[in-house]
Parts: sequence; structure tokens; C-alpha cells
Amino acid sequence: MEYKIVQNEIPENVEYGTLLSINTNNVTSDTHGFHKYPAKFIPQIPRWAINKYLGHAKGKIILDPFCGSGTTLVEAVLSGNYGIGIDIDPLSILITKVKTSKIDVNKLIIVVDWLKNNISNKEQDNFYPECTTIEHWFTKESIFKLSRLRALINKIDIVFPETKEIMDIKDLLLICFSSIIRRVSNADNESQKTYVSHTNVKKPDEVNSLFLSQLDYFVGRISCFSKNSNVTPTELHVSSSSNSYADIIKNRKIDLIITSPPYIKAIDYIYNQMVELFWIGDLFQMQTQPLQNKKKKDYLGNKNIPKQEFTNYSPFVDQFNINLLDNNLKEIYASETINGHKHAYVTFKYFSEMEKHFAETKKILKANALYVLVVGSSRVSNVYIDTASFLVSLAEKQGFKLVNKWGYKIKNRYMRFDRKGRGGFIDIDNVIVLKNE
Repeated sequence: MEYKIVQNEIPENVEYGTLLSINTNNVTSDTHGFHKYPAKFIPQIPRWAINKYLGHAKGKIILDPFCGSGTTLVEAVLSGNYGIGIDIDPLSILITKVKTSKIDVNKLIIVVDWLKNNISNKEQDNFYPECTTIEHWFTKESIFKLSRLRALINKIDIVFPETKEIMDIKDLLLICFSSIIRRVSNADNESQKTYVSHTNVKKPDEVNSLFLSQLDYFVGRISCFSKNSNVTPTELHVSSSSNSYADIIKNRKIDLIITSPPYIKAIDYIYNQMVELFWIGDLFQMQTQPLQNKKKKDYLGNKNIPKQEFTNYSPFVDQFNINLLDNNLKEIYASETINGHKHAYVTFKYFSEMEKHFAETKKILKANALYVLVVGSSRVSNVYIDTASFLVSLAEKQGFKLVNKWGYKIKNRYMRFDRKGRGGFIDIDNVIVLKNE
């Protein structure tokens, strides 16, 4: 493949079919680097879309219906526009809220000083996770220190007046706390699959020193962010892709959509966040694995579905009238004796829900406004799925028009795990630009 190399920022005009290699070290500016998150796109993508399709306009409504950890929303509010984010994952919504909310810096400093002064106080309470296997995931030292640190954060709205400013600070500190959990656990730091390696035994980072270092980073970044006069409010909703967007956003019209939906069967977001959820999942009723498993069944692209859900599905009956997609589903169905039926259904369900998604977004997007979609292709049961092309076809069925399609090379992949040929690496993200005609 031949890539066009660009430095730092994407040029406004990118020709159809171009593949970019974006050379930049600037992917964690502002609050973008607050929390690791699998398969998130780089901020240069929404920044490019906002600059190209909204120019210097202020106060426009930008929607990200799969907002993840808030990359689009951060860029939206930095540009002086109003961001609306929707995601089914409550931890993602909390991360986004923290990354896009101005903080009262003076009060933040007071709370942080109090926390630092009490972090080694032996009289502090403890917070006990409900996870029965917690000692598999953490050393006893890490458990003890995390327990005291979470208990200390819990006390913030007791020690200080329970105002919106204090609650925003508490949320910031909870996400700061969450951001260190993988590194102080026994689980591998880099893989998006949360597991403890017995061949490459990890030495966890020390809890308090890492937290204090991360806290200084958070305070520095959020202080600069909060002083930026361009920053506007965001609006966030925990909701699945099957719900009515018109109901969620109260029948307002959207000026620009920028989003990146999940990959098919590639990422289990809850599994990725499992050790974090052991420590803060109580905020969302997701603090144990059974509760997490119950929640994940509603996630788009989720492969953990009961047999009774797909028993009556047949790719020879349930079709999209898109020849290659329908044939791919039949290939998947026939590819594996054990899982072929299930994987074909997972793929069928993904595209069915995305087709409904396009129907919903068309209702709320202004006439002639643009929808910028970022997605990679996948392999399911070793069958190549050209996700981008199929999504274009489904969008066109709902009345969208393809305006542009180009791609960029994925460089900083938080997906370095061996999938034993079942998915492989996703090398290119496709940028699809659709017009609501």
C-alpha cells in the first residue's frame, strides 16, 4: 500500500481513496490523554472534520452517537461548539464528562491538597471490592492502597460542601484513580484483553506514587483546559444504539456527526475495563463479573449472546440484498461447525443495528449536513468483512450520499494481542463522509 505522509494535522482537502500516514506525537493534548481506551481514533480526525465542514462557526451542535472516551467531544468543545455524546458504556460516559468539563481550579487545588495530606493517614477507612478473585488481579499491597485511596475519594463530598463544582472534582479524581488501575494490577498493561500472564510475570507499579504523579498530570491539563475561553458545555447520555436519537436529543437538529462505531466481534469493552470496574463499577452496578456480563449483552458487536437468540437465524433467509455482504454471511455460517452459525448472526446483527442507526441519524441530522464515520474492516471466522463499504451501502439505502472515503494507517494500536487468526490486526481506519440528502 502506498501512503501519503502528512505531518501532525490532516490537510483540509483529502482526495477520494487516499491513504494517509499521519506522523504526529500530539494525540494526548489537552485532556485527550486522561484515560486509556481501546480502538479510539486520534483527535486529528474530528479536528479535521470540524474545520472542514464547520469552518470557524461557533455554537453548532456536533453529535457523537458512539462517543467512547470522548475524542470527538473534546474537539467539539475546544472549537466553541456544543457537543452531544451518546454511549452505552457508563464508564466511557464518565471519562468523557471529566475530559470535557471545566473545573473550578481554586477549589480543585484545595481538594487535591487535602487528598495529598491524607493519602498516608493510617486512620483512613477502606473500600472493599466485591470481586471474589481480587487477589488474582492485584497484590495485597495494591489492594490495601487502592482500598484506602478509593475510600478517601469517596469522602470528598462529605468533607467539602456537596456542590456541582465539588462533584465535578470528585468525578475527575475517580477517573484519575481509574486511569492507574491497570498499571498497578497484575494484568498485562498493553493488551486490550485483560489477563494475568504467568510466563511474563508483571511487577505492578506502586499505587500511591503513580496516583500522585497522575494527579499532577490531571491537574495541569484540566487547569489549562478550564481556562480556555472557547470551551463550551457538553451533553452526555448513557443509551444503546437501538434507542431513538430524536427522543434523546429532544428533536433538535444536528449540524455535524463525527463518530467511530465498534468493530464487529473485535473488542469486548467491558472485558477490557474489567479491573477498573472492580474498583469503580459500583458507580454503575458493574462491580462484579456477573453484573458486567449482564450489561455487555446490549453492546453493539458483542459476541457473547445466548444460543436461543440466534437459533432461528439463517443467512439464506435473512438478507440485506447487498450481494457481497449476504455471501459473506453465508461463508461465515459454513466456515465453522461449532461457531459459524453464531458468528454469522453476530455479524448480521451488527449490520442490522447499524442500518437502524442510519435511519435514526437521518431524522436528526440537518438537510445537506455531513456525517463523518470512522471504521476499520474485520475478519470474522477468517472471512474478510469490508465493513466500510457495507456501511456505505446501508447508509445509501437510508438516503445518505457518499461524499468522500479515505483512510489512515493505525499506528498506536491498543490492540496488541494474539487473536490466533480469528481477527488479526486492523491496519487501516476508513474515514467515510456521508451527506444527508
